Parts: sequence; C-alpha cells; structure tokens
Amino acid sequence: MTRGIHPAPAGPGPARAPLRLAHASDIHLDTDFHDGSPHLVLRDQYRLLFAQLLERILAQRPQVLLIPGDLFDSNRPSPETVIWAMERLAGLPMPVVMIPGNHDCLEAGAIYLRHDFNRIPNTRLLMAADGEMATIPELGVNVWGKGMVDHSPEFSPLGGLPPALAGAWNLALGHGIYVGRDGHSHRSSPVEARQIEASGYDYIALGHHHALLKVSSGKTSAYYCGAPIPISKGSQGTFVMVTLEDGQPTSVDIHKL
Repeated sequence: MTRGIHPAPAGPGPARAPLRLAHASDIHLDTDFHDGSPHLVLRDQYRLLFAQLLERILAQRPQVLLIPGDLFDSNRPSPETVIWAMERLAGLPMPVVMIPGNHDCLEAGAIYLRHDFNRIPNTRLLMAADGEMATIPELGVNVWGKGMVDHSPEFSPLGGLPPALAGAWNLALGHGIYVGRDGHSHRSSPVEARQIEASGYDYIALGHHHALLKVSSGKTSAYYCGAPIPISKGSQGTFVMVTLEDGQPTSVDIHKL
C-alpha cells in the first residue's frame, strides 16, 4: 500500500463529518463471453477477482464505494453473471454509486437497460446522458456522473459538471481518457485537466485507464484507480481508499491486490 497526500480543498460552509470512500473500476466481468459462447475459466477468474476485491475493500471499512464504469466487459454478459454481480453489490453494507463505461455503455439493448441496477437497495446507477446527482444524506455526500451512450470524441465525461455545493462532500465519477490541460485530442471520451481544476470538487473517481494514474489538478484530487486485473506480467491490480476530512489534506491510499 502506498499513500498520496493532496492539498485540502478550501470552501465555505459548515464543517463536514470525515468521509472514507473506496474507488474501484474496470472489473470487466464475463471477459470473452461472446455470442453465447462462454469461456468458463476466464469467467470464473474474473468473478473471483471481483469477490476478492470486495473482500479487500470491506476490510478497509469504507462508507461508500464508487465504481466509475466497466463493471462488465460488454453488453453481452451471461444472465447468471449479471444476477451474481447484483447479489454481490446488494450484499455490501455501504452505498454503491456507479456509472456505465465504454464496454457496458447505454447503447441499444445495453445491460443496464435490460437489468435495473437501481432496484438494488444500496446501489445507485447514474444513467442520465447530461449527468445526474446521487445524494447520500446520512453521509453528507453528493455524487455526480453521466451515463455514456456512445464512446466517441463528442462525449465529455465531466462536461456539464454542476458547481460544488457548500456543506457537503462533492464527488464525481467519469469514464474516459485523460488528455491533459490543453484538451486537444481526437480520443474518445476525453477528460480534461481544466475540468478537474474548475470543478471545485473534493474527489473525482475516474475509470477506463487500467493503470493507476494521478490526475489531480488545482485543489481537486482526481485518480484513475487502476483495475483488479494486472496490466502486465508480474504486476498487481489496484484500488484506492480516499479519506476526506475538513481542514486536512486529502489522503489517497493505494492498495494492491
């Protein structure tokens, strides 16, 4: 486990209770399940990785779990895997907020249009194309995110991010590729440094890039948490734990699986 420390966002409003959150992404359940032909060994490996990831997260006692996309590898997972994943999420003792990614985006016939993840009592799937906010009153938390329909250069994961609200922890989810400060890119779903910095948010949880990557800008902490699947031989999957406390720097702990 390694740790990053970031400047504390300065903002008006009353003191907020400390918040501890988990950020995990790019699970890719049912990898290589295509046209009804399951690769059972890979299916079981990815299920096991997700189960182990949740066990490790639970051991850290987070108050909320953020999943910024690609829980599934495609919009064609087996029904059994979908039910299995929904049961795993429902069994967690904390709220879960998630968005679709480019692999499980909201195209015609998408998994999230066929299965209602918002029926899971502790789970909120943010699906609005222009973005929407999930509020967790008991934690004093607002979480914003968009439902990706088309993974294209025209889709801006953080475009239209509403202003941060005083008196609450302001979090956001985004799924796309980081393009830096100038924002000039032909890549699909670009995430710009200026959007992160201008947000005034406390933490932005990003997905799509499978390696751990810090993209904090200004006073806003932002990370790609990596993925539970190692990106190369000899490497390890990762997730991050984030601690937010008024008057203290944001603490980001990097956990290897």
